[in-house]
Amino acid sequence: MRTGHGRGAVIAIVVLGVLAALGYTAYAGTTVYVQLDSGRQELVAAQRSMSAAARSVNSAQLRAAGAQLKLAEGDFSDAGRRSRDDPALRLAGGIPAAGRQLDAIAHLAAIGADMSRAGEAAAAVAIQVVALEQKYAGRTLTPNDLQILLQQAQGIASEYAASTKAIGQQLLAAHAERAQVTTTGLAPPLRDAFDEVDRALADADTAFLRYQDVRQVLADFLGVRLPA
Repeated sequence: MRTGHGRGAVIAIVVLGVLAALGYTAYAGTTVYVQLDSGRQELVAAQRSMSAAARSVNSAQLRAAGAQLKLAEGDFSDAGRRSRDDPALRLAGGIPAAGRQLDAIAHLAAIGADMSRAGEAAAAVAIQVVALEQKYAGRTLTPNDLQILLQQAQGIASEYAASTKAIGQQLLAAHAERAQVTTTGLAPPLRDAFDEVDRALADADTAFLRYQDVRQVLADFLGVRLPA
């Protein structure tokens, strides 16, 4: 009788342990999802803020966007670390179907972090460009104004060179992560997320090519032709 009770106790402990492990795995997976979704929302909100700030010449809005991008980078990085390093998720990753989903999630988190860092660098440059635009907007520019503006633009371009390199590297890293994921067989929400990533990367590539020439950006903003 005691043996039966003993076995029952052992079985109960094992069952409770399995249930606890499953519960923690679900918790860890939910945490990763929440962090990814939070990063996505912050990244999208920052992109909208940057677009609105460019139209309204609002440096405060650009600084707010930069802060949102920093938060997005943190959320994506945390989600990526947890998806790779959490013991329960690593154990679940041993199941082929689950492992493929988790691997895709890790790449998605890395792409989000790369794009957020690229956005942070772009926002820092945009703040300088907007400040210069605010200084000269609405004025009839004299030849002397144009020469001064050119010198200031060249100063920004000089600082911008390092940021341009950083933005390019982050976008290349994001594309490298994306190339490692085939969406066939992924859960529908993950497939949708990668479709959104593809659109965002295409937009980022276009913007990057457009904004590499800071002098031309300033000329377009101000509606003037800067002297060569």
